Amino acid sequence: MANSLDRLYQNSPVWLQQNMVSVYGLWWHQRRFGSQFDRLVREFRARERWSSDQFSAYQRDHLIRLLLQARQSPYYRSILDQLEFQSARSPEEVLPEIPLLSKEVLREQPQNLLTESQIPRRTLIFKSSGTTGTPTEIYYTPEFHALELAVPEARNLGWAGLSSRNRRVMFGVRKVCRYDQDRPPFWRFSPAENMAYASIYHLSPRYLPDYLRFLREYRPAIIMGYPSALYTVARFALEHDDLPAPARGVFTTSETVTVENRRVIEEAWQCKIYDRYGAVEGCLFAAQCEFGRYHVSPEVGIIEILDPHGQPCAPGEMGEVICTGLQNALQPLIRYRIGDVARWAVDQDCACRRQMPILEAIEGRFEDLCLTPDGREMLRFDTVFKGVTDIREAQVVQKAVDHFVIHVVPSNGFNRDDVDQLTHNFRLHAGDVPVEIVPVSEIPRSPSGKFRAVICEIPEAEKRRILQGKN
Repeated sequence: MANSLDRLYQNSPVWLQQNMVSVYGLWWHQRRFGSQFDRLVREFRARERWSSDQFSAYQRDHLIRLLLQARQSPYYRSILDQLEFQSARSPEEVLPEIPLLSKEVLREQPQNLLTESQIPRRTLIFKSSGTTGTPTEIYYTPEFHALELAVPEARNLGWAGLSSRNRRVMFGVRKVCRYDQDRPPFWRFSPAENMAYASIYHLSPRYLPDYLRFLREYRPAIIMGYPSALYTVARFALEHDDLPAPARGVFTTSETVTVENRRVIEEAWQCKIYDRYGAVEGCLFAAQCEFGRYHVSPEVGIIEILDPHGQPCAPGEMGEVICTGLQNALQPLIRYRIGDVARWAVDQDCACRRQMPILEAIEGRFEDLCLTPDGREMLRFDTVFKGVTDIREAQVVQKAVDHFVIHVVPSNGFNRDDVDQLTHNFRLHAGDVPVEIVPVSEIPRSPSGKFRAVICEIPEAEKRRILQGKN
């Protein structure tokens, strides 16, 4: 059904597409702002000033409920019975012994994780392919969905003094117009949501003046989307002195925000970026507060950051993110390998005075973790591009432990000196490792439209073996 509607939409004229977006937006608005939404937002805001002890008590109470519920699923029943949960052991004792849940299990047997044989009415199934192309299925009951929508309302938009009722524009995954459309509008309006959806697949120099003209006329208070897409718009605007209307906040997600992304986007829209960190799996949420620090919402899930041997990482030490969602009772995800790499902040005090745990950085995806011949782990390559200004965008690809390629989309002025500077910077960053600098006309996005700044082609199994042997 979804595929049929998508084909109908893509093959429809602009006026019919606009009507379809309006109808969809009305349905989405009604689902979002149902009877529970405002109450849940108030509750999240009220808990912001809780102490760490209060958050710990909340997590323990909800973990007990989650484990009891999980025993109703075919996947977890035998696991929890073997660990003697409920009869003899506390949830804090049991949780670290539950095997990690891989994406492969979630993809291959999502229904074995379900705790009910009959899917509750109005449950939606969201699919996320990540970088593999094989979708995972996440089940959202209306109750769980309302909570997932309330969290960013309270602790992302709300921390900027804004709400989803302000006028917004989204540069995200939705394919709002055909790839071969060659004239504006490259956006569609959803009046019920007070929102415009803008295509990220038409952000070429030929069309960017049209986007900027639209942004000045529409005057959104909120700019949302992938940082790479917003950076493309912002950089063009600054280079051509053709700025969009000032916004009140920019809200980014799904990709790492680099220092350069932040500088250019904030300058173009004349406001701050409030980055958020979440996932379609709904088992974790973190967002930047007014002071730019990433606070985890403990009510959403329990986060562990583990080293290659499965031991908790010390603050400041990079490790794999493992999350246990506390709110999805229909499809529990316990100790789920979400695929990210991050680290806890050493300094857990923030000027905002919230006692929610602080992540120092969300470094990136585990599959993008690069390894040098001397055994170092690398995810961020920002310093490699220091002093090189004639590049529109770039991507680092590790072909083997001793072979890197940097794809660069050059701008006017890129020359041999820039190649030499990149090579020099890379060796300072990664050591004496062979690296190729390859100019390209564009860097392909993933099927979901995301930009991957780093790609490691070393198989995950080999990478884990190297990391475990290193320690």
